[in-house]
Amino acid sequence: MIFIQNQIIVENWMNQLCFNIQIVMKQNRKTCQDIDLDNCKVLDEVLWKDDRLWVSQSMIILLIRKAHDFLINDHSDMNWMLNLLRQSYCWSKMRMMIKHYIWNCYVYYRLKASRDQINELLKSLLILEQQWQNISLDFIINLSESDESNAILTVIDRLSKKWHYISC
Repeated sequence: MIFIQNQIIVENWMNQLCFNIQIVMKQNRKTCQDIDLDNCKVLDEVLWKDDRLWVSQSMIILLIRKAHDFLINDHSDMNWMLNLLRQSYCWSKMRMMIKHYIWNCYVYYRLKASRDQINELLKSLLILEQQWQNISLDFIINLSESDESNAILTVIDRLSKKWHYISC
């Protein structure tokens, strides 16, 4: 993680938003582009908030990927990732970005426990021994009228698959 932290510091020096935040801080304003500047400070031209390194937009995905995919290797949930990254890093909308990254992680969803209804064991169908003991009924409706009928009742024997059509 030290290598990635050095990359973040270099990117922090070159990032326009970080530069703008530093200028706004010198003017003693409290916000800059919807970012609360309370507890922000600049050390060696690097932006820090609450003693955590500010991460520029271009480095966020790289940092999340390194933490989620390579270092942890168990594709942890969002709260665990958020707590891990909040220890050392900070950026705006941190929770939302980590949540979106994890939602889009294919391996995480494959490994995650299913929340579907509990499936029951399959039950075998009854073995029928006599014709017309078990039947199914269905209607064919909205037909054009003929001989004062506009529907057909279908009756099917489930054992022999024999059928009868009755006009209604």
